[in-house]
Amino acid sequence: MIVPTDPDVRPCGLKTNDDSGLVATAFSRPSLSWRLDASRSDVSQLGYELELAPKPGFDPPSVATGRVDGGSPLHVPWPRDPLASREVVWCRVRVWTDRGVTAWSNPLRIEGSLFDAGDWLARPISPAFNAGRVEPGPVPLLRRSVAVSKPLATARLYVTSLGINEFWINGQCVGNALFDPGWTDYRHRLLFAAFDVTELLKPGENVLAAAVGDGWWRGNLTWMNRRAVYGDTTALLAQLELTFADGSRETIASDESWLGGTGKLRLADIYNGCELDIGQVPAGWREPGFDDSGWAPVVALPLPAGLEQRSMPPVRVVDSFAVPALPRGDGVLAIDCGQNLTGHLRLTVHAERAGTVQARHAEVLEPDGSLHTAALREAKATDTYRVPAGNFVLEPSFTYHGFRYAEVRLDPGLRLIEAEARVVSSDLPEIGGFACSDERVNRLFENIRWSQRGNFLAIPTDCPQRDERLGWTGDIQVFAPTACANADARAFLASWLVDLAQEQAPDGNVPSTVPNVIQGHEFEFGGVGWSDAATLVPWALYQAYGDIGTLKRQFPSMRRWVDYGASRLSAEGIWTGDFHLGDWLDPGAPPEKPEQATTDRDIIASAYLAYSAGIVAQTAALLAHNDLAGQYRALAERVAAATWRRWGDEALRTQTGCAIAIEFGIVPAGELAAAGAALAGLVERAEGRIATGFLGTPLVLPALTRAGRTDAAYTLLLNEQAPGWLYQVLNGATTMWERWDAIEPDGSIHSGAMESGGGSSMISFNHYAYGSVGAWLYRTLAGLAPGEPSYALIDFAPEPGGKITWAEASIATPFGPAGIRWERSGGTLKARLLVPPGARGQFRVAPGWALADPSAELRFGSGAHELLLVSE
Repeated sequence: MIVPTDPDVRPCGLKTNDDSGLVATAFSRPSLSWRLDASRSDVSQLGYELELAPKPGFDPPSVATGRVDGGSPLHVPWPRDPLASREVVWCRVRVWTDRGVTAWSNPLRIEGSLFDAGDWLARPISPAFNAGRVEPGPVPLLRRSVAVSKPLATARLYVTSLGINEFWINGQCVGNALFDPGWTDYRHRLLFAAFDVTELLKPGENVLAAAVGDGWWRGNLTWMNRRAVYGDTTALLAQLELTFADGSRETIASDESWLGGTGKLRLADIYNGCELDIGQVPAGWREPGFDDSGWAPVVALPLPAGLEQRSMPPVRVVDSFAVPALPRGDGVLAIDCGQNLTGHLRLTVHAERAGTVQARHAEVLEPDGSLHTAALREAKATDTYRVPAGNFVLEPSFTYHGFRYAEVRLDPGLRLIEAEARVVSSDLPEIGGFACSDERVNRLFENIRWSQRGNFLAIPTDCPQRDERLGWTGDIQVFAPTACANADARAFLASWLVDLAQEQAPDGNVPSTVPNVIQGHEFEFGGVGWSDAATLVPWALYQAYGDIGTLKRQFPSMRRWVDYGASRLSAEGIWTGDFHLGDWLDPGAPPEKPEQATTDRDIIASAYLAYSAGIVAQTAALLAHNDLAGQYRALAERVAAATWRRWGDEALRTQTGCAIAIEFGIVPAGELAAAGAALAGLVERAEGRIATGFLGTPLVLPALTRAGRTDAAYTLLLNEQAPGWLYQVLNGATTMWERWDAIEPDGSIHSGAMESGGGSSMISFNHYAYGSVGAWLYRTLAGLAPGEPSYALIDFAPEPGGKITWAEASIATPFGPAGIRWERSGGTLKARLLVPPGARGQFRVAPGWALADPSAELRFGSGAHELLLVSE
């Protein structure tokens, strides 16, 4: 039988669920995904076939699945036995469409990483002088010579550290990652990287060299000035595996044969910055021929538990640009980057004689133009360089700063030639875009993106500047839907969720920070909204990327959190009396007590429990746990009903109470319009000012839209008075502020006063929580949302408002680029839509509008589409 072909479609972008970019995959059973490249519209996948082989020729394949019926090209299960460590497999796919079978995709090379502890001959090593040293000191260096005596076929380097590392071979940096291995719950999990270093090695002598900084392992952590939280010895774990052309193998492992020393990096701390003495560099220490006879012996430590390869992109320099430096007097130059950012300065300096260069950093300026450093609390955020005579390019190692402004002080005889801002972030592909006719809203969107970029650094942090920079669960819980539209955050957040489950208490309670380094603090367990990251972040990943694998892995953790909440229910079926951080930083709360919001925390607790129970019920159904689905669905309905009975009237007295009641399904369907009217009334009485904290903010605009009061949503969005999103924009914000009024209406800087919790003061100008409005910008203002998980069905549902005359949004969905642009003029609205191959689209007509052609289709396949609407 002749099978018809479809030459207009071809699968492309075949990949595993490992997004690290490393030579090997972190998973022994990786899932597979692809997209469809098409030169026609209305493309749908009906089935697929996978072939796997040990060589790219597939002659013959070792595994051929035959046709497998299925419309999704995402997260396809691994079709054979697990990969062995170091095993190489080639994979390709072809697809059956509505017109026939496609050609094969380009082959994908998949290499297994080191999956078993027994694969490691290496042990962590540290110079003897560095072992057991808690106090800050010089960053240890490590080196070893390696002889390559015969032709080399391949070389693999597997490397990690207790602390953060840089690694060189023959003076060449291996990779361009910063802060590897990142920050995990080191007590249970330590990530490593795998590199192809074949081209860095040469016949004869080669040198392996590394530096290991304190990082999160041994450095300062939290406003409580904790050090050495995970251990008092930083160490390198490295294994170089050589395969020669004749098939023989050799392994060079970190062990007692290595030697240790120190160099230019005299101190390095994430909060405080670093001190470098350029004159202390041991010339040529990373290259062959260096005399290391005076270097110290090393000690070996036991192999750490939980070694696994990093599966997400690393931290890198993701942007750089020149910045002006203007004289301020007394040898000080003032720098304004024009943008609040996370990273550091790279300074090119000419020194006529030896001297010191110092760079201090801050987010805002005092009225006299000096740096506002009070917000840093104990973080010094200062880099100091001692240089001899000559020309130097200076930048710090093993630290980063959150700043827009800097002061650079140079000793006499030193001159700054050039200054460059280097932006660092976990290097996640940016997949989303938004713009509209209102430049104030466009600046708001850019502020959201910059705050995400600045706080997605190894983990999702709260802020990048002060002595904190922790993985607060509440912040990412509210921001996750926006984050997943802006960037491909799947692997990044999926990795962090592994640590969340490991840090979860035996009773199911979830700590406020992950990794949990504030043990014993009164805010260690923040309660609802914070702990609901256990349920709502996995659900956000599923909605954005169709990542059912993460849902399956996290399901026990999700259940444990909801079960904990259920165990706290009263006889009335509500959650009362426990401490919760609640609607944190609600502008109606006392500035020094941000947990004391105007919305009763018991209302929030019960409503969140009902909502999370419903998410667990949906997850159970997806995973075919039907009995559990019914159990959690009943719990959700029972708690929602009890919450409304107890607090129905009271919930409608605050913006957050209304928003939570509407969005979490607490309000009975018959009373939705009345609840929407109550919320709109609150907005009107507040003259358009926002009155929500961290938990209410992501819900208030969607709640108004759901209740048919999008007019009031635009009133909130476009308000320019404090508190409000555009108030921040009009007061010079280039990232999102932690407090709505971080800059007071009189121009003064908020003191950030705190009675307890987050240190003596709490004021940040780079905090993405209020940027959770970004999801509404995509989904309602522009009208681009996932109608089904992974955007398999794209929901185009723009609701124009205010004086905005056009808007557009695009997202590189797992199926490919999706987009919308609408323009309105007079009484007409034209919408242009783009649906990627394999996906479908639907258009929902907003209230007050009608199709110009009533027969126009509102559900359609892939390709470009246009619709014309007229006002009613």
